[in-house]
Amino acid sequence: MELSIGLMLVPMLTRVIVAAFIVILVAKLVVTLGPSMAGLIAGLPVGLGPGFYFLMLESDTSFLYETALYSLVALSATQVFLLAYLILAKFFKPLSCALVSVVIWILLASSLYQVNFNLLQAVFFFGFSTIVTRFVGSFFVGKELVDKKSENDLILFLRAVVGGIIISVVTVFASRLGAHLSGVLLAFPIAYILISFNIHKVFGKSIVTGVVYSAIFGTISLAVFCVAFAILLQMVPLLYVLILSLFGSVFVTALMLILDTKVKRQH
Repeated sequence: MELSIGLMLVPMLTRVIVAAFIVILVAKLVVTLGPSMAGLIAGLPVGLGPGFYFLMLESDTSFLYETALYSLVALSATQVFLLAYLILAKFFKPLSCALVSVVIWILLASSLYQVNFNLLQAVFFFGFSTIVTRFVGSFFVGKELVDKKSENDLILFLRAVVGGIIISVVTVFASRLGAHLSGVLLAFPIAYILISFNIHKVFGKSIVTGVVYSAIFGTISLAVFCVAFAILLQMVPLLYVLILSLFGSVFVTALMLILDTKVKRQH
């Protein structure tokens, strides 16, 4: 019994610590680097990395492949979540935006979960959703300057604690949930919910739209993690699969940050 409780607490605490770090980091980067860079940083594999690590401890390659595949599929729903928040932020308060956007994610993800995708189809579907959400979002993104203010780190951390529940449920009960549902739930945008809510509350609607709009593009690094994980499963040992997938995701994030900096300098 004690061992079972320990298995539940370890992934949950890992997610809490990593999620809290990213939420606080993004809040700080909004001030120092601006909304667009902060949104790209938000695309780091906060949940997917720890989530797949704990799944690897008790799952075979077939299960892991399907989980990675449907995490990729669910990222399209996450992009729609971000687009919904981007639009709603123009008219509603943070809590209302978060709740409605989550409902939209659940409805879309539950529909996608029932469709049979292969990896190539999932990649094209994600690419299509990236183009559509970025195009639509461009009509709603704000352009105001950032005020030099920030919320208390303890408050940010306490909000991030909420994010620990999802990963513990998924990793402990994955065998009962099945690979498809596990993949979808691992991609649940808890970090994006916390980041959007906090930035909206602290900096206002114009700034949060910039962060969220950039975050849509930032999901590409999460997609790279999922694709790399699925492909490498058949090629290298599991530990290297995770390490290389994380490296690929972080590399893409770094590349997008560099490109964003160059574009800003040109303008």
